[in-house]
Amino acid sequence: MKYFIITAYGKDQPGIVAGLTKILFEKGFNIEDSAMTRLNNEFTVMLVVTTEEDISEEELKKAFENLEKEKQLSISVKEIPEETLKEKREIGSVYRLVVYGADKPGIVYSVAKLLADKNINIADLRTEKSKDLYVLISQVEFPKDVDEEVVKAELDRLKDEMNIDISLEKEEVVEM
Repeated sequence: MKYFIITAYGKDQPGIVAGLTKILFEKGFNIEDSAMTRLNNEFTVMLVVTTEEDISEEELKKAFENLEKEKQLSISVKEIPEETLKEKREIGSVYRLVVYGADKPGIVYSVAKLLADKNINIADLRTEKSKDLYVLISQVEFPKDVDEEVVKAELDRLKDEMNIDISLEKEEVVEM
């Protein structure tokens, strides 16, 4: 089994997902994991795909050349060693972190730095700005040895320091 990560971005327009997935389907790939979104007027996609076929990064990248030109996309392909995908991080608990307040520089950095200092992994992070309101929504993974109350106290300090609202709620996660 071969694993690849494919990233693509370009001006949002109909047909990007159909074009990418058609090529993957025709080449015998399966989509294992994906994230696709529009950011302002740009569309971006990340895919982890698998195949039983003996195909190289270069061959797969070449398969996307016409789509890149037609849709004016930037597409990259990277083979992922199978061992990398099998590595499992030990996670204690998963939380949903929501931050909102007046837009100002440093919100994402300040939150990310606090989490990194506590060895908390950001599994997913989205931000959106609506007029002067800035919203950050994130799924974060606490290691088993991190105390939720200590993190909440640090978040409260950051909340006061930056004059923003922050909520942290434990999520129930179903193992797959």
